[in-house]
Amino acid sequence: MRVKKIEPKDEEKKVKVCAYIRVSTLHDKQLGSLDNQRLYYENKIRNNPDYEYCGIYCDTGVSGSKENRKGLQSMMADARAGKIDLILTKSISRFARSTRIVLKYVRELQQLGVAIEFEEQQLNSSTANGEVMLTIMASFAEEERKNISENTKWSMRKKFKQGVVLLDTNRFMGYVKDKDGKLVVQKEEAEVIKLIYKRYLEGTSAYRIAKELNALEIPTDNDYEWSGQRIIRIISNEKYKGDCLLQKKFVSEYKGKLQPNRGEIEQYYIRNDHEAIASKEDWEKAQILRASRKRKTYPFSGILHCPYCEATLIRHKKWKEKYDWVCATYLTNGKSVCKGIKVPESALEGMEFTENIVVGEIDNHGEKSYSFTSQKDYKRTKPQDESSGILPSVNKQRRAAVKLYKSSDLL
Repeated sequence: MRVKKIEPKDEEKKVKVCAYIRVSTLHDKQLGSLDNQRLYYENKIRNNPDYEYCGIYCDTGVSGSKENRKGLQSMMADARAGKIDLILTKSISRFARSTRIVLKYVRELQQLGVAIEFEEQQLNSSTANGEVMLTIMASFAEEERKNISENTKWSMRKKFKQGVVLLDTNRFMGYVKDKDGKLVVQKEEAEVIKLIYKRYLEGTSAYRIAKELNALEIPTDNDYEWSGQRIIRIISNEKYKGDCLLQKKFVSEYKGKLQPNRGEIEQYYIRNDHEAIASKEDWEKAQILRASRKRKTYPFSGILHCPYCEATLIRHKKWKEKYDWVCATYLTNGKSVCKGIKVPESALEGMEFTENIVVGEIDNHGEKSYSFTSQKDYKRTKPQDESSGILPSVNKQRRAAVKLYKSSDLL
């Protein structure tokens, strides 16, 4: 009698499948599209008996020309960990709008044994002609992105020439945008702006004004603390006198990053666009005063740094003709934020530095001396106490500013 041994069949492994979806804006219409795509792919994967559902990776409000997308990078990390066999996506342009980015990740995924299926183009990266067709299609997607970008820029510049103001923010200190996109004065915040101009024209420094506002617990428009730089931005912003300078910044074709416009492209100045908070006379006086106050450049400006918070040290008049170099954080926010360091200018006589330096303080039986360490080699040994290093953010009523502004004894 013959006996035939029958080997048990290995259960066929399912293909580990995920989907990648992306929308470039946070508009309701596109967010609705995102939800529809998510539901579509989840049903498609779960209803296929050969597939094992591995999730949906998505990115919202991010351009396809960028690599540092949270959803994309999370998916790539899981692919490298062997958690994915196949990626489904709507189209090449949804995956990326740069030929370089498409090919970079497709090639890496191929080496990992992971395929991508682009539904709209009916392309699968695992096929023989997949990469050739992918290169061609990705080039079209990149060119389409450039055309859309150029058309958008052309449309915006045409509106600028017609005197139409387009702002990329819904509000900033003192103003909000109405339904038509026009700037409207926010009365309580406007009183804070008036106070800032009043104090500045009285001769108070930007750092001192910031310190006063923080002491009064007057909030900013984004709950960050006041700083000298923020005060200067308000003083120099033409919008507070009712005008608008358009295209202060632009996206560089070369770097692909937003940068200040220093004459590279046209700018447009719109006069009397909206209600002013500061009078034109006060605004112009503030600019003259600011120009006369512009900090002189001293040998150690921007070079010396605090050992506790690593902020720069600022030349600060002690008395008569005596000067100290003092931590900028300490000057602005006080010792509750940084204990600070004061270095007498006399202790720096004859010194020259060619790189950023952290100044340490040494106490030798009551006599102070100073150490100088390259910032790149410096490791903070006494980090700031986070529990006590930040002033409590208390949303006090802005009427404190109004009261201060109307008072005759200003601080």
